[in-house]
Amino acid sequence: MYVALAWFSDRRLPDGAIRAARERFDAAVSAVVTDTYVRHEFGGEDWGITFLTSSKVGGYRWPLVAAEGPVTALSLGLPVGVQTTGPVALARDLLGGADIHRDVLPPFGLIALDGDQRVVIQQDWLGMCRLFTGTADGITAFCSRPSLLTTFLYGRTEPDLEGWRSYAVSGFFGADLSPVRGARLMQPGQRITSRRRADGGWDLATETRYNVDDLVVSGFAGQGRPVEESLDLAAQAFTDIATSVGNLYDGPISLGLSGGKDSRLIAASLLATGHLPKFHTNDDTVVEGETAVRLMQILRDERGLTPEHRLAKTGAPANVLTTGLFERTERLQRRYDFQFPSSYTIRPAVETHLPHALGAVNFSGVGGELATGYWYPTVEGKTPEDEVLGRLTSAVPRNGVAPEVIDIERERVAALFDRARGLGLRDLHLVDYLYLIERVRRWYSSAYVIGSITPFLSPGFVAATFGVTAEQKRDYLLHTSLIGRFIPEWSEVPFVTAFHGTTTATRIWDGDGVKAISDLLETAQGPIAQLIKRDVVEKTLTTAVRTDKSSELILRHFTYLAVASTLLEPETVGPATGETYARVTAPPRSPAPKTRPADRSRLRRLKTTWLWRAARRVLKPALQKVRS
Repeated sequence: MYVALAWFSDRRLPDGAIRAARERFDAAVSAVVTDTYVRHEFGGEDWGITFLTSSKVGGYRWPLVAAEGPVTALSLGLPVGVQTTGPVALARDLLGGADIHRDVLPPFGLIALDGDQRVVIQQDWLGMCRLFTGTADGITAFCSRPSLLTTFLYGRTEPDLEGWRSYAVSGFFGADLSPVRGARLMQPGQRITSRRRADGGWDLATETRYNVDDLVVSGFAGQGRPVEESLDLAAQAFTDIATSVGNLYDGPISLGLSGGKDSRLIAASLLATGHLPKFHTNDDTVVEGETAVRLMQILRDERGLTPEHRLAKTGAPANVLTTGLFERTERLQRRYDFQFPSSYTIRPAVETHLPHALGAVNFSGVGGELATGYWYPTVEGKTPEDEVLGRLTSAVPRNGVAPEVIDIERERVAALFDRARGLGLRDLHLVDYLYLIERVRRWYSSAYVIGSITPFLSPGFVAATFGVTAEQKRDYLLHTSLIGRFIPEWSEVPFVTAFHGTTTATRIWDGDGVKAISDLLETAQGPIAQLIKRDVVEKTLTTAVRTDKSSELILRHFTYLAVASTLLEPETVGPATGETYARVTAPPRSPAPKTRPADRSRLRRLKTTWLWRAARRVLKPALQKVRS
């Protein structure tokens, strides 16, 4: 992996003016990378670039740092899909004004240096490359980690509540929002050109080059063309990606194979182009493993292929619960600077440092939903706006957050729809556009690992998805047709999802989960943690304790926000009293016995019956005669 920091001052700085900022950055980055990372330094009295990269690159053929003459190329990822002779050639093209990111698979960014006089920074067309920017005291900086950026610029790291409100309801930081104040993500296709002035200081110019809007509009323009043209475009995109990866990497390819559509299409395209990946399947959900085994058997029986295939229960309690819930969550946040999905709180704990070596190339199904109508309304009469708002506020139940938080998100979604309609998009393609620019750009984890290949984000495939109809997407036309082209023997095996069948994965309340969440309800008192209603969390947790069944969404999400609150708002942390845990784990009260009238004597009960009344009518005259 890598850590990148670039800064430019608008004036010549006196000696030592930037020293404190650099010392703050160095102290903070030491907690992120190991001492095996290689440090590359560029700069002078009014600018600087620090680029730290893993020293162990494995089978990668694309160096992240390359120089020839005055030109230096610093690559933020792999330029999969780009036709070039190497990093320096790509940097020269960028310095010359070319849209070098037009054909690239996100995430990817490039920093090109022309000696000490000019620097150009290019974000990918989707804006998925995690490069944040901020400005203070005439210094503009760019960094791959928002907390390091704010530490360098301001000497402090404070939570950005606007960003956390977005995370609370959607599960990610929307648009260009950040977990920390003073840092914003670079925009899709954004280019920064920095030029040094003769008298010192730098002039920075920003422009938006080819980006997601251009790509989507070009794809949507194909509405009404023969469907075979869209299929040919999508198939060619997958074939080109397989070829490009071979040019950038000569090690083993690792591929997760589930029972679903996306991984099967990726696997089929690789096999059709001569690659034999090492397959692995998470069989926490039994039917996933069974389907993957069946696909492997077809390869052996029909094609004589014997690929390596490993089954593993990734979320099994034995793998997860060796580390407590609080520590698992804290490690996750420190590793990824608070930007990971809360669903990973039930995965095995990660190391807080970035990996010291680059892992094997791994293909991801990110963006495959663009071809399946994943967010399309299933209820008749529901508008695209209603559906997207529901999807972007579904991280917790609606009653789990304050209404004003939903209202803020509603306003943001309305503005996004206005933008989409301004591009000429209509009907359910509006949903796909918002899914792409919000969910795909910010939620998926591919941006954090070099070698995570995203073939469904090939510009050709994305364009093809906007060229077919909504009904064709609902029928999985692109997936089924391309699998039929690449490995037709797999076409008869039904698709399954992780929601089919039983699962053995860890639940959030397993292990010390109940105690950890109960304590967080008491200790995490800061504004971030307060975004989720505590009474709803406690009620949900109590139900889980008593029934071993409950919705995990709000429990996972509250845990994530509460731990973030303890890290970013330490002054708000309160004491743990154990009272919440006692309430949550207390046995339910036995129902109070029904109140009944006091027992009557047999004689009193007898007097209320018809038999007593009849006997009295008969016996009363006789008794009166006897007495007289």
